[in-house]
Amino acid sequence: MHPNKSLLLKKMNELILAYADDVVPVDRNIIVNFFKERNIPCRKDYIDFLARFGGNYSYFFRSEGSGYDCTFQEISEIYLEEPPEEMPSNDYALISNHTFADFYFIEYSTGHICQPYSDNEGNWTYEYYSYKDIDSFLWCQLYYTYYKNFTTEIIHHLTDAELNKFFIDYHDYLLVGFPDCTAGNYFKDNRIYGHSSNTNIIREYILSDEFLRKLYK
Repeated sequence: MHPNKSLLLKKMNELILAYADDVVPVDRNIIVNFFKERNIPCRKDYIDFLARFGGNYSYFFRSEGSGYDCTFQEISEIYLEEPPEEMPSNDYALISNHTFADFYFIEYSTGHICQPYSDNEGNWTYEYYSYKDIDSFLWCQLYYTYYKNFTTEIIHHLTDAELNKFFIDYHDYLLVGFPDCTAGNYFKDNRIYGHSSNTNIIREYILSDEFLRKLYK
């Protein structure tokens, strides 16, 4: 395992971004001033994210059916209009309008990215986060858009016993995971392993020599 999971995600994101040619930044001061005027929480990583990627609805945010509109124009327009009913308190800030699943918010105190859902009484709750942080969110969009450029994929069909053993053996190698399901991505021996919920399939991704060389450079 890479000595620091957080640094690994950041480094991988930067390497994968080399395949994206449609990233457009936004003037950071415009974003900061907009949020300050409306008393919206301004986490540094959140502002950094919008300033770097918020100028265009980049392909990796809308590929593979994901549909995350993280443009500053979209976010600011939502704030300027009447807030949706699931808009939380100022403990959260809007980070994306999702094509199929409405809004995603970032929690100010933790950096978790949450998707609200309605409980049996019609109240909006944020019990589970969808992504642990911005780097995990960005990695998922980038990796599953461009992985064919730098990996070779092998599909493994496991029995229930083999799958349970995988979760035990790879527990400490979790790279990006989700708290309310078994879906996740693991990094071990310079390979990435992906599991989707409710399947017995493990997808093994062998990283190219060039990608690994840059990763550990």
